[in-house]
Amino acid sequence: MQFIILSIIILFGAGVLLQNDKEVLSQPYQIVNEIADHNLNKLVTNSLNLSAPVYQAYSGIFLGTKNLSSGPSLISEDHAIEKAVLKNVGNVTNNMTFINTHLPDGTIQSAAKGVITSEDGQSISWISSDIGIINDQGELFHGIVQFEITNSSSFSFLNNATGIDTQTPDIKRTIWLVEK
Repeated sequence: MQFIILSIIILFGAGVLLQNDKEVLSQPYQIVNEIADHNLNKLVTNSLNLSAPVYQAYSGIFLGTKNLSSGPSLISEDHAIEKAVLKNVGNVTNNMTFINTHLPDGTIQSAAKGVITSEDGQSISWISSDIGIINDQGELFHGIVQFEITNSSSFSFLNNATGIDTQTPDIKRTIWLVEK
C-alpha cells in the first residue's frame, strides 16, 4: 500500500514536470544566507497536508559537480551540504551526493544518498530517488527517502522509516514521514 501511494505521488509529480521543455545541464543548488530563522514553527512549509514535516531545510551550499557521462543523457554527480531543522533533534547538517540523469525533455532523475548529523555528532544515513526539473523559477523535485538504521539515540525514531520529500522554488527541501 505504501509503495502504491508513493508511486502515485511520484507519477503525479512527473506528469507536472514533463510539461517543461527547458534543457538542463546540471543540478545547481541555491545558496542561501545562513542567518535564516532556525525555528521550525516560523518556517514556511509546503501545502502537502500529510502531517507536520519531520525535516525542513533553511539553507544550502552547492559544493561541486562532476560529469560522469556525456552520452545520450548527461549523468552528473553533485555534492551539497544543507542546514535544516529535524523534528525532535533540532539543527542538523545534511551532507548529500546526487547522481543525476538529465533526460532530453529537461527532466532530471536523481538517485541520492547522504548523512544527517546533529550538533552533538549523532547521525543517520539515507537514500532517495527523486524526479524533477530546474527552470527559470528554480528547482522543483519530488521523491521518496528511505532512512537507514542507526545506533544514535537522537535519530532512532527514523530507523528504517520512509518519507516523501519535495523541494520547490519557494520551499527548501522538506520531508514528511509516511506512517506505517
